[in-house]
Amino acid sequence: MNDQDFKKFNYNVLGSKSFINGTIVISGDSIINSHIDGNLEVRDAGKLVLERGSFIKGKIKAIDLEIFGEVVGEIECSGLVSIRSSAKVIGSIKSSKLVIYPGAMVEMSANSQESNL
Repeated sequence: MNDQDFKKFNYNVLGSKSFINGTIVISGDSIINSHIDGNLEVRDAGKLVLERGSFIKGKIKAIDLEIFGEVVGEIECSGLVSIRSSAKVIGSIKSSKLVIYPGAMVEMSANSQESNL
């Protein structure tokens, strides 16, 4: 990877030892393995992955979201929400596509339909 490629690189990682309180707005593909107490928004194209051990309490707004960790709050995605077997989700989900894998713990109200969010 040269300097020009690196300057165009749009990828975010928040590690397991991070605790964030407040609103986060990021752009591009993102991997979260942190505790976040607040809202999380991914602008522009990019997939948001919440790893095992992550905990988000607040509103999440993204295009595509893959959950392996825990979410308490509201999820709004214009693309696909995947809730993996290790995930725990409590709250509401609004997305165009929703997949819940066997073993996931889910307590939610959901609306899944093709739309422009």
